[in-house]
Amino acid sequence: MINIDIISGFLGAGKTTFANMLLRCYISSGLRPVYIVNEFGQTGLDAQIIRADGFDAVEIEGGCICCTLKDDIAAAITEVIDAFSPTNIVFEPSGIFIFDNFSEILKQPGIREKCRLGNVITVVDSVNFSLSKATYGSFIYNQIKNAGIILLSKLEKTKYNTEELICDIKNINPDVFIISKIWSEWDNDDFAVLQGPKTVPRMEHHAHHHDNLRSFTIKPEKPFTQDAIDRFLACCRSGVFGGLYRVKGIVMTEAHPVLLNIAMRDVSLEKHKGISEPTLTFIGQMVNEKAIVNYFELWPERICPL
Repeated sequence: MINIDIISGFLGAGKTTFANMLLRCYISSGLRPVYIVNEFGQTGLDAQIIRADGFDAVEIEGGCICCTLKDDIAAAITEVIDAFSPTNIVFEPSGIFIFDNFSEILKQPGIREKCRLGNVITVVDSVNFSLSKATYGSFIYNQIKNAGIILLSKLEKTKYNTEELICDIKNINPDVFIISKIWSEWDNDDFAVLQGPKTVPRMEHHAHHHDNLRSFTIKPEKPFTQDAIDRFLACCRSGVFGGLYRVKGIVMTEAHPVLLNIAMRDVSLEKHKGISEPTLTFIGQMVNEKAIVNYFELWPERICPL
């Protein structure tokens, strides 16, 4: 049977980073994993990142498995089985995923005979946990409640009291297994937990509404200087682009492509390994598409009306 691991977590929690780590672990153990990602925005960025590191990846864009893409996910799983004959599938749903409908996918003909639920992992962003819980608590609650394993991300960046964070998580899911270790310090014993016997959590149903969450994608045509990046980040923080929870994409600098990730208060910039056209996706409440388009037309000044 093929184990299908689910790696959930709110927008920008670190799901793709951990998926990369897990795929490496499986390959080093002689397994044949394939990565499937369901992205809320119109971009295949996460799959591009995984492919740039040499893994097989399939993306499903432009929606949410919980609402409109159940048939697409089922078709993708079937196609992956036929094309790659994997031993493991690592499935990363969008950040606004809830678990209600995934069990139905596993019951479909052609899947139920070949697949079973593996690890059910939720990545909890230790930097943005309080803010994201206050803003989109229903998604955070559902993902934690239905997890078998919780991984705390960004512990090297957080000022949050880890014991308080674990207590908050245990109040939601008293039985969940929590790993609170900086990811760069993981060793084989940590990954052994994920390859051991599976404890499948009892899925709890929950109302699913995200009508006020929108995404918008744009392709910046000009390279960024460091000054332009600083201005852009200031503009994102100012609220002129709307209530942003996530900005992700690839921008060109004068030297090389850069992978930009903004998750609420957390910002990261790193050199991108792959070859991709510049793309930025904005996710949030009342995303101001006109302001974003106008901003990128103001070249080279890129003035932000703070």
